[in-house]
Amino acid sequence: MLSQTIILLLISIGTVASQTCKFSKSAVKANWKIQNGALQIQYQNNRITNNQWTAIGFGPGMSNLNVIVFIVQNSQVTVRTGRTSGYGPPSFDNQSSVSVQMANHSGSTLNALVNVPLNFNGMNIQNCQTWNFVQSGPINNGNMGVHTSRPDQVNNVCASQCR
Repeated sequence: MLSQTIILLLISIGTVASQTCKFSKSAVKANWKIQNGALQIQYQNNRITNNQWTAIGFGPGMSNLNVIVFIVQNSQVTVRTGRTSGYGPPSFDNQSSVSVQMANHSGSTLNALVNVPLNFNGMNIQNCQTWNFVQSGPINNGNMGVHTSRPDQVNNVCASQCR
């Protein structure tokens, strides 16, 4: 009985220690941590070309997601924040809510480092929630087109445990 209790305890400790603080699938890689009172996200997409976008959305579905969108136009990267209200492009904030430490595009690779306030557009970003990673979508005549694949969801991301 004591050995079963010890095994359960070790499994529980292993589960806590394996907190999700990174994502990697297809072209997108990201890792994050709480640092200096903000959520720092290092983001890479190695299959993004000119006139395309890629994004991270916070929340369970397409309605009411807070989003960080990385837009590549004329080989320049623009980072915008906003909110979705359903299927379709987000309503962008007048001023980006994130602090961009670095964002560049070379060849087919976008690299960015952003700091997100812990209260991101009214959402406590430290709370456990679903994160959505959008691989890519087109920019047509300066407007965001529909993403080209289903977003990858990571459930129960608890950013407060990533330090």
